[in-house]
Formats: sequence, C-alpha cells, structure tokens
Amino acid sequence: MAERSIEEIDENIELHRPYVDNVHLKCEKCGGTMTREKDVIDVWFDSGAMPFAQHHYPFENKENFGELFPADFISEGIDQTRGWFYSLLAISTLITGKSPYKNVLVNDLILDKDGKKMSKSRGNTIDPIELFDKYGADAVRFYSLYVSPPWVPTRFDVEGLREIESKFFRSFKNTYNFFQLYSGTDDIDPREFFVDYDKRPEIDRWILSRFNNLLKMYSENMDKFEVTKVVRAISDFVIEDLSNWYIRRNRRRFWNTEVDDDKKAVYNTTYEILLGVSKIIAPITPFVAEEMYRNLTDKKSVHLDFIPECDESLIDEALEEKMDIVRNLVTIGRASREKVKIKVRQPLSEIVVDFALKEKIGDLEELIKEELNVKKVVFEKDLSGFMNYMLKPDFKVCGKILGAKIKEFGKFLNETNAKEFIEKLEKGSVFVNLNGEETEILKEYVDVKVSAKEGFDVTMENNLFVILDTTLTDELLDEGFAREIISKIQQMRKSADFDVLDEIRIKCACLERLKKAVENYKEFIMNETLGVELTFVDSLDTEEVDFNGEVGKLFVERV
Repeated sequence: MAERSIEEIDENIELHRPYVDNVHLKCEKCGGTMTREKDVIDVWFDSGAMPFAQHHYPFENKENFGELFPADFISEGIDQTRGWFYSLLAISTLITGKSPYKNVLVNDLILDKDGKKMSKSRGNTIDPIELFDKYGADAVRFYSLYVSPPWVPTRFDVEGLREIESKFFRSFKNTYNFFQLYSGTDDIDPREFFVDYDKRPEIDRWILSRFNNLLKMYSENMDKFEVTKVVRAISDFVIEDLSNWYIRRNRRRFWNTEVDDDKKAVYNTTYEILLGVSKIIAPITPFVAEEMYRNLTDKKSVHLDFIPECDESLIDEALEEKMDIVRNLVTIGRASREKVKIKVRQPLSEIVVDFALKEKIGDLEELIKEELNVKKVVFEKDLSGFMNYMLKPDFKVCGKILGAKIKEFGKFLNETNAKEFIEKLEKGSVFVNLNGEETEILKEYVDVKVSAKEGFDVTMENNLFVILDTTLTDELLDEGFAREIISKIQQMRKSADFDVLDEIRIKCACLERLKKAVENYKEFIMNETLGVELTFVDSLDTEEVDFNGEVGKLFVERV
C-alpha cells in the first residue's frame, strides 16, 4: 500500500475509515485515481449467501440443486437469531421464496451448576481441555446432551459429568469386557453361529425386545431432534436393562463349561446388543463407539456403517410388561430388606405377593426367588393374615364434598371390614349410609395405611406390594453365613488377581457358631469359589472379618 499510494503514507497507517479515505492509488489500466469504494455490501451477505455460493449456484449444479437445498437443519448459538439465521433467511426468501433450512437448532449458553453465567471474575469457568483429559471428550459430549436439551441454558456440573462417566461408560465397557473375557476363554466368535430368536430363552427375547423398542424410539426422536430424550433412553437401557439386569442375571450361562445352544444364545444376544449400541451412540460418542465397533468387527469404521433399524418382529410388549412387574417386585423386595436391615445375601423363607399376578408372572417365580434370595414365592388371595389395614377419610379430597357427613364417614371406616371395603372400592364407587342418607364414596376419599403383622414386613409402591417373612431360623442363618464367606472369598480371589478358572485351597479360623455353618455348607462354598479343599485351623495371620455378627479369618491360595 505504501509503495503504490500516490500520497506518502506511513506503513503503520490505520486501514479503516476515515484514515483510508486519504489514500489513493493510480489505476494501472487507465492511469486514473483510485479511491475507496463507498458502496460496500453488508459482510453478512457472504454468510447469508452460503447455501448458493457453496454449490456455485446458479452457474453450476442447477440440475441437482433441489436435492441439496434446503438444509435439514442449521445449528448455531442463540446470538445468531438476528445474525446468520436472519441473513440466510432473507437472501433465500429473496432468491427462492422459501426458507433455506427446515429446522433451526439453537445452542443456548453454558452456565455453571448454580445457573450463573461463567466468567473469570466469578471464578466459575471450566477448562474443557482439562475435562477432555480427565474424563474423555465423549463423556463431555454425552453429558452435555444428557443434562438438558441444547436449546435451553445448560447447567454444567462436573459431579454430573463424573456420574455419567462412572455409570454409563463404565457399565458399557464392563459389559464388553465381561463378554470378551468369556468369549476369549471359550475361544468363541458369535459371528460363526446363530441361534434362532424363537429358540432363545425368554430373557434373551426380552432384552432384544427392549433394544428394538429403543431403536424405534431412537429413530422417532432423532428425526425430531429430541437428542436429550434419546441420550437418556440409551443410558437407561445400558445401565438398567443390559448391565444391571441382563448380564447380571445371565452370568452363570457364561460360566457354564459346556458350549451348548443356551450358551451360544447368550453370546449371540450379547454380541448383537453391544454391536447395536455401538452404532446408535456413534453420532453422540464417536470415539468410544469406534473403539467398541472395531473390537467387535473386522470392518473399517462405525461411521461408515448404517444405524440399525427396529425389527418389529422382535418386539414383545407382553413379555416386557411381565418382566417389568418382576423387576418392580424385586426392587420393592430389596427396599423391604433394607428397611428391616436384612442383607440380600441372607436367605429368607418366603415372600408373599398378590394372587392376581400369578397368571402373568408365575413362570418367573424362580427368577424372583434368586433375586430376593427367598426359598418360596407365595401368591396369596387373602392377605389378612399378613397385614393390618387402617382406613381414614382423606380430608383434603373429600372434606368439602362430604361436609357434615365427614365425622360419620370416619366412624364408618373405623368399624368396617377394611380389606373387604378396599376390594369393593377397587371395582368402583360404593354407597354408604351417612347421617341417614345414601352417599357415594369414591376410592380417592379413603386414605389407606397398611402395616405388617409380627414377623412380616410389607412394602408397597405403584399398586404393587411385597410381604417379606422376616423370621430367621438357624438353618437360614447358617446359609447366610455361608454366602457371606463366599462373597469374601470371591473378593480375595479378585484382589489376588486369580484367573476366573483357577482352583483354590481355603483355610478358615473361626468360633463354633460360624464353624457349624461352614461345615453344613462346605460343599456349596467350595463349588461357588472353585475350591478343592477347605480346612479349619486354629489361627491365621490375616485380617479378621465380620460375617453377619460372627467374626472369623480366611486364607486362599491358588492350587
């Protein structure tokens, strides 16, 4: 500029108005004086013309422009509402008469966990590079979509990120590691065989039904850009359905030494689910998905594959409903155990559930027994032997409606057969004579309190209940001690880094009460821990352990 300028100018001149207006150049063609062009178009025109400029339209690509325009969606910060979003819309409307995009996805601000704007002065900023290094970029991406939709302000809490990394990512990776460990031990590749879906066990068909319902929901919501719903559904499926239920319920099938059709079915099913999940998380967590996909296949990249589509033939709503009831009963049963402070490893004689559920879940009785560690599941019609009912008016609901009759209604509830009256209300409204007048009573008018009789505990949730027999016999206590010892031995195996197939010798130093339990369940303990020998000694130089109130010491060594 300094060399070409007619005027003598400093090399450090400010090249903006008004200073640049004092600079003139000589035209190389006509010799005339060149000055700054005053009619400059708004710079937003460049960005607004992007849909056309990128295809050099209308000079090129006229024949296929209809396939390239308009865009399915545009995504930018909320500040672009009067910037890029507007300039795109204005120019496109001028040229084509329609919008250049079908959907607008706005990214709102990232706030701190308390909803305050991040700033250095507040000291509440977060270094994204540090988060990537500590938790991984995929965890940050997944959490950002999980915590709230992108178009609302996001409260970013590192504790929430840590929880996502711990629960979702570890559950997914641990499931793969478990699968890989046993398929490697068995030298099995699930791609080399296929067990027909209708020949697989019910729990395999259940997880496949759940996964295909997830695929259905995934497709519907991704088409609507409801990414937060999708991410939460994937998280729930991996943590609750796949890891906490399916894999945990089927560990013994992996442990089975014989590679029969049942074992092949669990390998097929687990492989199909892991591969499917790796594909649907690819747009959200590209690195984890790529690693998992490459581990499971010989293909180049998950990002070159297709998102799996829902197979409606594998969806069984009735089976899902049945399993949901069982899982809810198990959750309620565990809550009951926690309430009375009895560990799940301590077996109990029985639980009692509603007889109305027998037809629907009766064939899953063994599953309930295993999950709640009870000897028997009783489907009972008459619950009066286990529970006490107390009825009183729900004053918030019926106080104004019944008015002066409310006192008489309370007296009626106190004197009537509570169980029979509740059963009548379950079928519909009941007419009761109050102050000489037939009065309609609805179910909502009654506040029902249920308490367990001596030796039982009752827990209710969402119209389901579990009655737990809390009486502990010597035989049940002995088995409880044995299960605690098994748990401790398994922990010791893991700490010693034993292989899953390593056989061990066990030594035990304890008092008579615990010794009696070990002797009664010696074979059970050895079978569960791959023990070939269990002996009692007077003392051990190991840590003392509390086994349900009885102390003892254990030592294990590899054979």
